[in-house]
Amino acid sequence: MPFVPFNPVENVQRTRRTLPHWFQEGRTYFVTFRLTDSMPREKREQIEAQRDAWMHAKGLRSLDEIEKLQDEDRKEYHRIFTAKIHELLDASYGSCVLCEPENAQIVSNALLFFDGQRCEMLSFVVMPNHVHVLTCPIEPHTLSELLHSWKRHTSREINKHMGASGTLWLDENFDHIVRTQEQLEHFRNYIRDNPKKARLPEGTFIHYDKESGTGL
Repeated sequence: MPFVPFNPVENVQRTRRTLPHWFQEGRTYFVTFRLTDSMPREKREQIEAQRDAWMHAKGLRSLDEIEKLQDEDRKEYHRIFTAKIHELLDASYGSCVLCEPENAQIVSNALLFFDGQRCEMLSFVVMPNHVHVLTCPIEPHTLSELLHSWKRHTSREINKHMGASGTLWLDENFDHIVRTQEQLEHFRNYIRDNPKKARLPEGTFIHYDKESGTGL
């Protein structure tokens, strides 16, 4: 499936919960979803306070306006605040149940189960307390549908394996429509390098990349 970048003049479906979410048919997404205990509340609130101050200085009233910023301001936002969130995740707070190879394999199998049918799975990494995915849904399937399926199945199977119960994944995700070929390669490299950046030993993560044939 050839890469199709985000087109700002085409129709965009927008939804909003805590974070804004933009969707456009036939596009590729960089997605992060994480365990419920993956980020200490006080550290998250500190980042949110700094983000709100930055937005106020830029004259922004809501997170929905971030994607409408000029390229330089949007890049600055992600360089500062999205990067801080990812650094917190890489610190491996919480239970980190995905360190266990059997649990990580459950997630990996789920991500690849519909590859070529409901999505094209370009790359992913299963980290101790979060997952990064680079994927393109295949119409009529949507990113929301895929995420719901992955999280529901893996939550059930991991809880069964661990003899546990309750909510495993945080309900909301971070998702970003890939805008350029350069950005596509940036996200692919980020996924590849994430375990090394977080200083994870072998056996505590799973990396997959379709183009390079690495992983699994």
